[in-house]
Amino acid sequence: MRQFRAEWYDRSRRYADKELSPDTRRTMKMAFPAQLNPEDARNLSSLMSTMSQVYATATVCLPDQEEPCLPLEPDLSTLMATSRDYKTLRHIWKQWRDNVGRKIRREYLQYLDLMNIKARLDNYTDAGHMWRDRYETETLEGDLLHIYEELAPLYRLVHSYVRHRLGEVYEQIEPRGALPACVLGDMWGRFWMNIYPLVTPYPDQPDIDVSREMARQNYSVVQMFKMGEEFFTSMGLKPLPSTFWAHSMLERPNDGRDVVCHPTAWDFMDGKDFRIKMCTKVNMEDLMTIHHELGHIQYFMQYAHQHITHRDGANDGFHEAIGELIAMVMSTPGHLSKMGLLHHHRPSHESTVNYLMRTALHTVTTLPFHLVNDLWRWRVWRGEYEDHHTYNERFWQLKEEYLGVKPPVPRGAGALDPPSLYHIATSYDMIRYFTRTILQFQLLESLCEAAGHEGPLYTCDFHGSHKAGQLLASGLAMGSSQPWQDVLEKITGQRQMTTSAILRYFQPLTDWLIRHNRENGLGVGWGENWRRLEAGASEAAREQHLTARDDNAGEVACVWLMGVLGQRG
Repeated sequence: MRQFRAEWYDRSRRYADKELSPDTRRTMKMAFPAQLNPEDARNLSSLMSTMSQVYATATVCLPDQEEPCLPLEPDLSTLMATSRDYKTLRHIWKQWRDNVGRKIRREYLQYLDLMNIKARLDNYTDAGHMWRDRYETETLEGDLLHIYEELAPLYRLVHSYVRHRLGEVYEQIEPRGALPACVLGDMWGRFWMNIYPLVTPYPDQPDIDVSREMARQNYSVVQMFKMGEEFFTSMGLKPLPSTFWAHSMLERPNDGRDVVCHPTAWDFMDGKDFRIKMCTKVNMEDLMTIHHELGHIQYFMQYAHQHITHRDGANDGFHEAIGELIAMVMSTPGHLSKMGLLHHHRPSHESTVNYLMRTALHTVTTLPFHLVNDLWRWRVWRGEYEDHHTYNERFWQLKEEYLGVKPPVPRGAGALDPPSLYHIATSYDMIRYFTRTILQFQLLESLCEAAGHEGPLYTCDFHGSHKAGQLLASGLAMGSSQPWQDVLEKITGQRQMTTSAILRYFQPLTDWLIRHNRENGLGVGWGENWRRLEAGASEAAREQHLTARDDNAGEVACVWLMGVLGQRG
């Protein structure tokens, strides 16, 4: 395969100086990337295989217990989600990084070097430049940092509230400090949904997690996937083919095989074979994940007619945004009630705040996490750090600067924590998850308008709307045949990623957090950047934010929030 690709890359170079249309030049660039020489290609493949195997088979032994050491799924993930014992969480957190990141440190450093070599063969300055070029936007890094500046005030409000509530559980949390990374609900502090029971704004309200109801109704894994399929077909979109049910791995094998349980969707590029690999558990979290992964499958099926080069998302963030959008709408109290999983739900201010907090722990709090993982790699590849001995220290400096999160134990020489995360160990960029969060709210706003939704954006459920389905399909069917800006414009009428929709979606939560944090004397930020909330805010600025619907709406909201938080733009 490498030889085939190398041969066609060499053939394509004959046309480098020819007069070609922009579309032809773009397609050739996508179809014929440069290839490493045979030795480097073998080395890279071997390194990737080794890192994947270490990740897939890693275990952690609990102290003072004779039971076998535990794998990531389901045991360690369950403990990180449910245990409230700080010493246990800290132990698992440290041992996972010792048994994965530290163990593959040598391989990962070699991988970083080989990726730069590969990128420069294609005339990129480094591998980060090569990855960013997928977005066909020269200013992507600066654009994303600007987007995050507009959303950082909301993140800091959530962070302040979460720190306060977790401080009631863990004495190790400092009132004005960064959060220990082991107490955020999963192995990496990526998604904070599992700490929702500890930080629920109004705990007396009925729980909107339907896991118990699913168990009461004896939901099966297949039933969960059928429910996900029905969401798409209700909009007039494509049903799953028979090959999906015949060949997917929907549950952990019981034959003793070691498998990577990280949920993934697969396109076998023949126009009919699409699969999911997932070790599904019957709970709401996995029900949301199923809808997310089926979003990938729907995308695959919609662009299956395209030339093979264009069988991809408009950009990597688009692919992620579709599934995340469907999962978010599926989890609304209104939709869960429609599906018979949530009973006697009565909308109220309290239930709205609870729902938006839960959603924020799955979206808003991921933004700096995903941004930092790629900022770190981009800077490593650019050579901004002195040498590899400082890589881990620099990583945690970024984590504390952007997330207000710190390691719960000192990270000594030889530690390399980033590749303890699946996506980094297996060479996936993570900016796709940052952009997907921005895009999913932009897409939500447009699909809700197509569905004729009236009311707050967070109550929208376009399930059953063929008009929303037709609009979505019109963009998905384009695949990567056109730049992502064209696809975004097709669905939303906008050509840029903007923060206006996500800020408008969370406005009730923002208002509540400002009042709550101020009334409880909570400041925002951490360390030297901690500060008290200002006593007042401009209602005129707030109203301008709420009514703005153009590309500058996010900046208007940012200025207003910074005023409330006592920050300067």
